[in-house]
Amino acid sequence: MNLFERLLVASGLAAVTALACPAAAEELKLPEGKVAIHYYRPDGSYDGWGLHVWESFQKKDEAGDEFAAKENSDRPLKGVTWFKPVGQSGKDDFGAYWLLDAKEFDNGRVNYIIHKGDRKEQCNKDMFWLIKDTKELWVNSGDCKSYLTKDAALKARK
Repeated sequence: MNLFERLLVASGLAAVTALACPAAAEELKLPEGKVAIHYYRPDGSYDGWGLHVWESFQKKDEAGDEFAAKENSDRPLKGVTWFKPVGQSGKDDFGAYWLLDAKEFDNGRVNYIIHKGDRKEQCNKDMFWLIKDTKELWVNSGDCKSYLTKDAALKARK
C-alpha cells in the first residue's frame, strides 16, 4: 500500500473513493441471439448518442452473395424513429454499445446510423454490416470505417 492509499484508509476516505471510482468496465459477452455495435469516443462523452437502425428489404441475388434491388422501402425497427433512437445498452472496455435482436434482420443486413440529434457519426453516411461477417461491429468516433474485429478498431484509433 502506498502512502496515498494509507492516508485514505486512515482518514476513512478509502470507502468513499471506492464508491466514487467504479472498476473498469469489462468486455461485453454477447448474449445468444443478439448482435452488437460498439462505439468509442476519445472524449468519453456518450450522453445523447443513439442508434438509428432499420430493416432492409433488399433480397439476396440468386448466388446469395450480393443484394438485389429493393422490393419495398426500408423501415425503422419497431419503436425507433430519428427523434427516438435506440438507447445505449451499456458500456464495456471499448466504449458504449447497443444490443439488437438478430432476428430483426431477416436478410442478415443491419443498417444503422450512430447520431446525436442531427449530428451523424461516420462521415454523414448511412452504414450497414452483414451478420454473416460478424455479430459484433466496432466504430471509432471520427472514422468513416466500421471494423469487423475489436483488434482492428483498436489499431485504427488515431
